[in-house]
Parts: sequence; C-alpha cells; structure tokens
Amino acid sequence: MEVLERPLRRHDHNGPAFWVDEAIWGHRLHDEQSPWLIVLEFLNVLLAESHAGRLLYEEAFNTLSYRPQAQLRLRNLVFNNPCIVTILAQKLGDETSWEHWISRMNKTAGGLENADFSYLRQNFDSFRDFASVINFLQKSAIEGTSNKRWSSKFVFPFGPHALYEDLNIKPRDTVTNDRRFFARTGELLYLMLCRSRQVDELRVLLNTHFINTISPYDSMARALQGGTQYATSERGGAFLPCTSHPVFDQLAQDWVAILSCPIPTYDKIPHLVTMTGLNLLLYLLGRARDVLDGAPVRLICEIVSPRKTVIRDLSGDSYQHNNQLPQQAIRHFIGRITHTRAWTSAMAMPDSQQSIEQLLHETFGWSEDKDDDSTGNPLHLLARLEERALTRHRQHVGKIHAVWSRAIGLASRRSSRRMRYAPNDRLLKTLVVCCVDKRMEFREFLACLHMRYNLVIGDGQAHDIIHKGDADQEDFSNNARRLEDRLASLGLLKRLSDSCAYVENPFQRDHDA
Repeated sequence: MEVLERPLRRHDHNGPAFWVDEAIWGHRLHDEQSPWLIVLEFLNVLLAESHAGRLLYEEAFNTLSYRPQAQLRLRNLVFNNPCIVTILAQKLGDETSWEHWISRMNKTAGGLENADFSYLRQNFDSFRDFASVINFLQKSAIEGTSNKRWSSKFVFPFGPHALYEDLNIKPRDTVTNDRRFFARTGELLYLMLCRSRQVDELRVLLNTHFINTISPYDSMARALQGGTQYATSERGGAFLPCTSHPVFDQLAQDWVAILSCPIPTYDKIPHLVTMTGLNLLLYLLGRARDVLDGAPVRLICEIVSPRKTVIRDLSGDSYQHNNQLPQQAIRHFIGRITHTRAWTSAMAMPDSQQSIEQLLHETFGWSEDKDDDSTGNPLHLLARLEERALTRHRQHVGKIHAVWSRAIGLASRRSSRRMRYAPNDRLLKTLVVCCVDKRMEFREFLACLHMRYNLVIGDGQAHDIIHKGDADQEDFSNNARRLEDRLASLGLLKRLSDSCAYVENPFQRDHDA
C-alpha cells in the first residue's frame, strides 16, 4: 500500500485550511453525510463517469472530475410543491386543476429561470394520476421525514433519471453545491472501488443494475423531469491517499455478493448502504491504526442479553477504545514530524521559528495566525497546530465512528447506559447476505465475521481476551449461543442437531427452491 502525497493544486478553493485529516483519510469523510447519502453521491459519480466512458476507471490517481445531474424540475415537483395538496383538496375539474397548479408552480419553483411545467399535461392521463406519482415518490424518498432543505432531499434511486446532486438554492434562485450533505465521501467510495481487486467484475454488475436498466419507477422520474439537467461545471478535488487497502477489496467483495443476489435491485440497495457504512468505519479505524502502527482493530460485539454480562462491559470498552483511535492518530501524525531530518535541520537554523513555520506549512498546509502572540518556541507552534487540528477533527471526522455505527445498526445503548457494539437484526441479515453463499456452518460463520470485519462474538475469536482473564470461555460461548438463537428466529439458521447448525442465505435458498 502506497500513501500518496497531498496534491499541489486544489480544485476546491473553499477546501481545508490545512491538511491533516485529509492526509490520513482523504478529502473527505464527513459525519453529516449518512451512509445512504454516501451511496447516493456514489451513484451520481458512477452515472456521470459512465456517460464520459470511464465507468470505474481512474486514469490517474486523484484526477476524478465529473459533471453530475441537477434535475431541478424533478426535485421541485417532489419536495417543493405544497400547492398540489391544496388543489387536490378543492376537488376541481381536471382541466381547472392543471391550470391552477401550473400557474402557481411556475411562480414558486426554485432554481429555475422561466419555469414552465406545462409539459406535464402530456405526460399524465389526469391531474390525479400526476398527484399520485408525486405522493409515491415523496413516501419512498431517502430520509424523507428529515427537516433538511427541500433541495437536499432525494428520491429513491430507482434509476438514472432519479439521480441528482445535493444543491443549495438561495434567494433569487442562486444555485450552489455547498458540499454539506454530498460532502465527497461518495467520491471516496467511488475511488475505493476503482482501486479494488474486483473492479472488473463490479463494473459489469454496476452497469447492469444502475446504468443500463429499465425500471417503471425510473420512468416516473423521467416523466416528471422531462429533459435531463446537468450541473453547470465539473466537480473535482476528491483525494484518496491510499493506492490500495484491504478495506477497498473487502468493500468490493461485499458489493459483488449483494449485487449477485437474485433479488430486485431496489431490495439490494439497503444492503449496499449498510455494508458501505461498516466498511468505511473499518477504513476510518484501520487508517488510524496504520498511523499509530498499533494492534489490529477489533469490535467486540454483545448479542443483547436481558441481563448485564461481562461481554456488555467488554463491548463498551471496545467501542470507547475505537472511538478514540482517530484522535490519537491525529496527535501521532503531527508529532512524528519532530523525528524527521527536516525538523532537525529547521531547528538548527538561526531563525528556527521561521524555519519551523515554513516546514509546517509545506507538510500540513498550515500557517500560523499572525494575531497570536509568538513565543519563539517551535514546539509551541507544533502544539498550536495540534490543538487546532484536533478541534477541527472533533467537528466532523471525530464524530463519524459514533454516528455511522448507530446508523448501520452496529452500536446501541439498548438495555445499557453506555454505547457498545450490539448489532441489530438488519445488520445481521446483511452480514449473512454478504458472507454466506447458500449455507455455512455456524462456527465457520463466526470465524468469517472475525476475519472479514474484525467482529468478535464467540469464544473461538476471543482467545487472547480469555487468556488475559478479562472473560471466561463460557461468557463468549453464551454470547455466540444468543446469536445462534437470534439467527434462528430470523429464519437465517437451521439446526440439524444440538451440535450442528447452519447459517442460510434466505435469498439464495428461496431462489434454489
């Protein structure tokens, strides 16, 4: 694995003030971008790059530049269209309903010059049919109940016509992409899959499921949108520091497994979202471990028990330990510069403070605030850089472990006052889909979860913990038994005898039947 240097030129003039989080994890991971929004941004990149003839091809490292769809008419119709409810309630005739609605919508639509929605009359048999389609897309929207601005709400990705980037539409219809909810994490996901070992197999599957696909629901979006609208400029500036990484390959393997399941694409997307969130968490922790040169990351998972157990305490400790890893990595990443020849040479210069300032600027892109009192001590400069880097880190990247682990069903406070790893049924089902082709012996399944995702559940994966005396073998055996019972209750496990149980992929089983 090669770690790439920071780019000399930045596409985004409103980008980071200095380069610390980005050097470790890339530009950028962001807590306000949920796993759902990460996948949506990825699909926008995928579609744009497909149109450009570069589907999952990275011509050179970190040169991604693409032009996404805007689809302003579609998002106005679905999320900025309150008058449709009023007109329906008036129970006017079809012709009158169309006339009243078009007149109002042409005046109130945002981000459009000379809005004209009259084309919709030819696309729908009646105003009521049109309203029913709007209602369907509203109810199936991604995070549809959120209080986000209307221009940052998204229809379900039924197909290419239902994809568009996040935008901020200001008064006087000024349209900008402020990167708040499409914060580039989807771009990083795209680059990760481009650099994975299974990229060729994945390219075929993604093209089949998301690009060259015909869907009646996507036809609804096309009928509403009319002609495709694109962003006014290319989007560039994404940076992924690793040329390769085990997580990239695991992520691609999971996507291939899900996309190969014999179920509708719509049903596959939630599984893709969940596994994307889990693998990006492993990337966050894994890169922190790389910087710290520490022990492998592990996630001790409690399968929820009605009573407090030793595993619950260990899981909480594991969660807290991992939650601190990225912050520790920031400190170490900055502090290790003092062990370099460049630091020693700068310290030996007559004006060491100025030399250190120049070194910190070249390495981290950071410049000392001239309003600060200068102490003349280079170590104080380094301490101020660390303080500001940590403050910035805590605002977004430092929150990711907590936010995403809850979003994908990995962490919970259920039956406890502490957060700990306690996978829910949705996550367990997705793990079965990814790990089990048709069926797998239960203990083999536990070993697979540990090998692929560092999840510690049974005694077979907790030898060192048991050896240190932090728990008994029976504690982890009981934990595994609770998982066995959970999977059986979900229809994901079949017991052939007391000592023989198999985990079954329900989609492959039903398909074979």
